[in-house]
Amino acid sequence: MARGNATSCWRNNPEYIRVLQNLTGWQKRAWLDGDWDIAAGQYFTTLRREVHVVADFDETRAREFFMALDYGFAHYTVALLCCTDGDGNIFVVDEHAERLWLPERHAAAIKAMVARHKIGDHKLTVGDLKRIVAGADVFSRQSDGTTIAAQYAKHGISLRCANTDRVNGWAEILTRFGDVEAGIRPTLFIHQRCGRLIETLPTLQHDPNRPEDVLKVDADEDGIGGDDCADALRYAVATKVRTVTQRKLRGF
Repeated sequence: MARGNATSCWRNNPEYIRVLQNLTGWQKRAWLDGDWDIAAGQYFTTLRREVHVVADFDETRAREFFMALDYGFAHYTVALLCCTDGDGNIFVVDEHAERLWLPERHAAAIKAMVARHKIGDHKLTVGDLKRIVAGADVFSRQSDGTTIAAQYAKHGISLRCANTDRVNGWAEILTRFGDVEAGIRPTLFIHQRCGRLIETLPTLQHDPNRPEDVLKVDADEDGIGGDDCADALRYAVATKVRTVTQRKLRGF
């Protein structure tokens, strides 16, 4: 039976409706509200497509642009272009996600992605980005002594190490998603063009051995699934801007 037909059937059954209304958590959201983005064990239970996914964004609101990269070869390399606005919101405005590519090819595609956007009256460039952060693996030396970060630097993309604390990073995303049902305003939004990120987030589950963490999952041989986009989002959200504070000493 199609889902729509099944829904119309139970809505005409008051006793069954009362049973569903007594449910809690993901079962109530899925079976009563029809929110099938959620499943048992889902980590981001406050994620709502109608709230967090936006169809449009006025880039003149952007205070600064930045990017986060999660590197892979057999699995996806993901780059997320983000910006903040004057109210402290973070918008993920674009994504690059490809596998089985060398850094040179990724670098060209990332530059093209960035150039689709504007800062002021000119096209955005990687040089305009406040920071580009990546996981620690890109800074590990390979057998020939080089690093993936160095290969990207040759093509004009300078990476610095992201905050890779998993538990606190996921918690930061949860905090920014807010909880609209509890009246807590979200401060993290994703443009609808970021299709792979949008499809990834609802599938992530709690690690049964470490509930505060997301269960690690890799893409299959065909590139289906995986958590690479989520890792890039975690780097983007959790890595703070470096600030230097100067204090004037008195009495000198």
